[in-house]
Amino acid sequence: MLTFSADPDTAEQQMNAIIFYLTAFGYIDGNFDFTEKTFVRIYIRQLVTARAKLAMPDADAKTRDEVVGRFVTHFHEVFEQIDRSVKDLFDEAVADGEDVEKFVYAKLKLRSYEIFQTFDHDNQRELLATVDELIYADGSAHPAEQKFRHELEHLLDANLEHHDIEILKDASKVAIGDPEKMRSRHEDHPFFASFEQHYSADPGRLRQQAAGDLDLMKRFLAKLDSQRLAGTNKLMGKKNVHEFVGMKPFLDGHVYIHPADPDRVYELTVLGDLHGCYSCLKGALLQADFFAKLEAWKLDNSRPEPKLVLLGDYIDRGRFSYNGVLRAVMQLFLAAPDHVFPLRGNHEYYIEYRGRIYGGVKPAEAINTLAAHMPGEMFAEYMKMFESLPNMLFFDELMFVHAGIPRDVDIKAKLGDLTGLNDPDIRFQMLWSDPSTADHIPDELQAQNARFPFGKEQFEAFMQKIGCTMMVRGHEKVDSGFRTMYQDQIATLISLFSAGGADNNDLPEDSSYRSVTPMAATIRLENGTAQVTPWLIDYQRFNDPKRNRFFATPPEIEHKVG
Repeated sequence: MLTFSADPDTAEQQMNAIIFYLTAFGYIDGNFDFTEKTFVRIYIRQLVTARAKLAMPDADAKTRDEVVGRFVTHFHEVFEQIDRSVKDLFDEAVADGEDVEKFVYAKLKLRSYEIFQTFDHDNQRELLATVDELIYADGSAHPAEQKFRHELEHLLDANLEHHDIEILKDASKVAIGDPEKMRSRHEDHPFFASFEQHYSADPGRLRQQAAGDLDLMKRFLAKLDSQRLAGTNKLMGKKNVHEFVGMKPFLDGHVYIHPADPDRVYELTVLGDLHGCYSCLKGALLQADFFAKLEAWKLDNSRPEPKLVLLGDYIDRGRFSYNGVLRAVMQLFLAAPDHVFPLRGNHEYYIEYRGRIYGGVKPAEAINTLAAHMPGEMFAEYMKMFESLPNMLFFDELMFVHAGIPRDVDIKAKLGDLTGLNDPDIRFQMLWSDPSTADHIPDELQAQNARFPFGKEQFEAFMQKIGCTMMVRGHEKVDSGFRTMYQDQIATLISLFSAGGADNNDLPEDSSYRSVTPMAATIRLENGTAQVTPWLIDYQRFNDPKRNRFFATPPEIEHKVG
C-alpha cells in the first residue's frame, strides 16, 4: 500500500492520483466493465481503511468506521467524476485519419505524466509501485497495461531538454478582472435581419440560398486577398513583434499584425469557440454594443477604438453553423474589415477525397447535416474559404490564436523568423495544441497526436521568443467559459469558450456543451497595458423569436448529431 502524506491536501492529491490510475488502466486494457469498477470501489475502501488505522490508532471501532464510511463515499464520488471525464475523452474532436482510442490513450498518458510531475522523486516511485500492485491485482498483467506502465516510467526517467532561451522576468503588462454581467441596451440590430433564415427543404429555394452564400464567400475571400496583397512579405526578417512598432496593421499570409498606436486606446471584444451557437454571437455583439461603439469612434477618433476578435470554431455542435454564425462572421468582416479579425479554428478544416468534400474533424455535424441537400460546389467553396482564413493575430504584444503553440521540434526547425508562422505544419499545429499542467512536455508525448500538449516552460519560451506577453485562445471546452491557464511576470495564457448554455436552444438536447457557461472578454489596451474583463454571454434573451428570427419558425432540415 502507498504511504500517504500526513498533510491532508497532499494525501487527497495522492488518493486522487491512485483513483485516476485505477480508472485509466480500466480503459487501457479495453472495456471498463462492472467487475473492474467494483474492484476499484473495493480498493478505495481498502486504502481509506488502511489510512484510518494509521491516522487513528487509538480510536474506537465505531468512530473509525464512521470516518471510513464518510471518506469512502467521498472518494467513490471522486471516482465517478474521473470515470465520466475519461469517458468524455472519447467524444473529443479528433483530426481526420486519427484513431479515437489512440487519441484517448495519449491523453491518459499525458494526464498520468502530469499527475506524476506534482510529486517528488520518492513519491513518484511509490506511485509506480502502487501501479504495479494494481496491474497484478487480478492475477495477471494485460499487455496494454504493461506497455502503458513502461512508457510512463520512460517519460519520468527521460532527461528533459531545456530551452536555450533565457527567461527574463519583467513587470506584468496584463491585469485580469473578475467576471462581470453585461446587459444589452438593444433588442436587435438591422445588421442581423438579412440572414436570419433557415435553409429551405425546397430544392429550388435552397439553390437560391446556396447561390447567396457562395456570393458572400467570394466577396469575403476577395477582401482577404486584397489585405494579403498589401501585406506580402512584411514578416520577412522579423523575429519578434517589437520590430513592427510604428507600422500600419497588415495581413501577411495567414498572420495579422496590428501594432498599437501609443496615442490611442483600444477596446477589443474577444469571442472564443461559437460552434453554431448563433444566440451567443448575437447576444455578445449586442452586449458589447459593438456596432454603436464603432459608429461613435468613426465620428470621434479620441474614443477607444473598437475591435472584434473571433478565435475560430464557428461550425459543428450547434444548430446554426453556416446560415447563422458563418454568415454573420463574413458579413461582419465585410462591413468593417479593419475592425474585425476572423481567425481559423480546427473545425474550419475540410478535405477532398475523390471529388467529394468531407469534414476534417470528427464528428462534423455542419457538413453532415447539409451534404444530402447542398451542391458539392458549396462545400468546395467553404473548403477554399477555410484555408484562406488567417490563423493568428498579433495585436501589440497580445497574441490571439485558436489553440496554442507549435511542437518544440518545429519551433526549432521552422521558426527562424516570423515568416515561419505561415508554414502549413506550424499553422495546423496551432489549431490543435493544448496547455498542460506540467512545466515541460517531452517530444515523445507531443508527437503522439494532432491534438498535442505543451508545458508552461515551453509556452513562456515561445512567447518570449516572439515578444508577446499574453495569448488568448479557445479550442478547449472550458465549463466556466473563461480560465487563466498560466499567469506570471513572463506571459499569461487565457482560454475562452463562447458556446454553450444549460438551456440554450441553439444546441441539441444532449449536447455536452450544455455544461459550459459561455463567456466573452473585453480587453482594454492602453499605454502597453492590457486590462482583461471576462463577462457572461446573455444567450437566453436571443433564444426568443422576438429577438432572433431563427426561432420564429422550426428548421426545415433536421440537424444531424455526431
